[in-house]
Amino acid sequence: MAIYRVQVVTGNACSSGIFDSISLTLVGTEGESPKTILETQSPSFCQSLVSGWILAQVLSEVRPFHFLPRRAAGGTKVTYRFPCYQWIEHPWPIELREGTAKTPSMDHLPRLQQHRKEELKQRQQIFRWVQFRGCPEALTGKGTGPPKIKIETQHCKNESVFLAMVAILTFLTNTGLSNAASLNPGSQKIFWFNKTEMAEHVTEYWKRDEFFGYQFLHGLNPIIIQLCTQIPNNFPVTQTMVAGLLGDSTTLQEELNKQRIFLVDYKILEGLSAGLNNGRLQHIAAPLCLLHLSSEGHLMPLAIQLSQSSTSPIFLPSDPEWDWILAKTWVRNSDFHIHQGLTHLLRTHLLAEVFTMATLRQLPMCHPLYKLLIPHIRFTLHINTLARTRLIPKGGVFDEATGTGFEGLVQLLQKGMASIMYSSLCLPEDIKARGMSSLPNYHYRDDGLKIWAAIESFVSNMVDLYYKADDSVQKDYELQSWIYEIFQKGFLALTSSGIPSSFSTVEEVKKFITMVIYTCSAQHTAVNAGQFDFGAWMPNFPSAMRKPPPKTKGQASLKSYKETIPEINTTANIISVLWLLSAPTGDRIPLGKYPDRHFTEKAPLELITTFQAHLHKISNEIKERNKSLVKKEPLTKQDPSLLVAYKYLDPAEMENSVSI
Repeated sequence: MAIYRVQVVTGNACSSGIFDSISLTLVGTEGESPKTILETQSPSFCQSLVSGWILAQVLSEVRPFHFLPRRAAGGTKVTYRFPCYQWIEHPWPIELREGTAKTPSMDHLPRLQQHRKEELKQRQQIFRWVQFRGCPEALTGKGTGPPKIKIETQHCKNESVFLAMVAILTFLTNTGLSNAASLNPGSQKIFWFNKTEMAEHVTEYWKRDEFFGYQFLHGLNPIIIQLCTQIPNNFPVTQTMVAGLLGDSTTLQEELNKQRIFLVDYKILEGLSAGLNNGRLQHIAAPLCLLHLSSEGHLMPLAIQLSQSSTSPIFLPSDPEWDWILAKTWVRNSDFHIHQGLTHLLRTHLLAEVFTMATLRQLPMCHPLYKLLIPHIRFTLHINTLARTRLIPKGGVFDEATGTGFEGLVQLLQKGMASIMYSSLCLPEDIKARGMSSLPNYHYRDDGLKIWAAIESFVSNMVDLYYKADDSVQKDYELQSWIYEIFQKGFLALTSSGIPSSFSTVEEVKKFITMVIYTCSAQHTAVNAGQFDFGAWMPNFPSAMRKPPPKTKGQASLKSYKETIPEINTTANIISVLWLLSAPTGDRIPLGKYPDRHFTEKAPLELITTFQAHLHKISNEIKERNKSLVKKEPLTKQDPSLLVAYKYLDPAEMENSVSI
């Protein structure tokens, strides 16, 4: 007769602990133990005819706790771990498997096979999809099953986000910044919640062409710029226009041939409905911007056209000062819309929610890919639900403080969804497709490729532990259901996206899982963490424009500029959101850190250690590089606006998941 010593360990999250009675039953091939009440101050023992595989069946009384049962067998002192990592708030039993990761084909006993199916059936009742007009489907607030099983320690996230929102709203109310009626519409006082070194740098250098170009590579939206090999027909920039900028030793065509001309095209904004700010219709442009890589290695704007029509005026650096500043500001406003709607919301938050939902609905806790992915979807459902209820609905901040409003944002998401490509989500392919492989000093690319390679190596080795051949992938019906649901619900069954609807090979699985983890960690951090840095000085990143784009040159002035950019309450409201979304959180878990031990076997734990060492090496390399970036060399012509460290892809500073 075996003797089992059971130890229940609660997590270290706030509010975790044992507040009510806990009973536990061990279930095995030869029977099950009696229900044993676990004491909170001492270990519990039970005797039973339990052998072979084990299920720990836990019964709790209503109040939440977070636990990890362990069982050590007799003289052999073998330890078995039963990962749970969830809040329990209901009185019916929870069945926990021993922690070894297994695909469906690795489970031969009918009871364990049935356990997998029952777990997923319950989750599919709890986590249910809802449609959103041509956008990725998402979590609905309605379910038919038992009360929601909380897989995340969201009590603390609720509290921290709520307190931050209260602080912001209190500040806005007390200062009168939230009340448009009390403001002078012409007043452009800039609102600060907090100062950062980068925000102050932006305030000082936002007008400089060098810094304007810098932001396409290292700002909030480093994925939109592309190599230009031929001037677009609807953007008739001529040699005469730019001759003075390029110098006497070269021509526009020669620079095109040398791959030193780049294009940013905001065509996707054309035709969007504009929103209302303070009851006034806003305006949206769809500009084109041509840039040149100078002999000093600076990316400099050459020409800007504020619509897709070839009859629109083309603004040049040689134009009157406020004409040129206004044209650049329109580009920055367009960049705001693309960044917030597509680069940030669609391509990180909404896709991360798709990956989260499919993982919870189609992969049981014992599946190796569930264990691999669950740290990278932490808090995602929670933060997206907050966004849908507070930030982006009708009447929310983005409806009332951006140029698109709610309807324009939905239209933009629909356009973005219709054109999204799998290849654009895979960094190496995206860099190549945009022709950005050889541009010097593109730190988003260089740091990102290092992190992509580290994740790819980690994922590849982990997948190899559980899938020895392509047929093992093809036979994993849970994995196939997972990718099919992502294709159907997340990418709306659009075959044009290139997203697979099934997996045929091990390599396909490795690539897709690498993309998922990179999107949820590195990519989200790259486009989110600097929002306050680049947006705290509103003229650098305006959320709305009150006047239409100029149709003639020579009309702009400081006065007309102030009358075009947002009113102060709009500015205050949007900057408060940028601060909230990019401020450091007390519950941050960096990429590669896994405080919850979902894997229990030696091999995957060793791979995690190797992955962490790889990321630590990358972090040190980035820190050393950044020291050289901010160091001004004597007797050089370094532009002061470019003496900036690029820190947004430092693994030590990035989140494991889309959690804010």
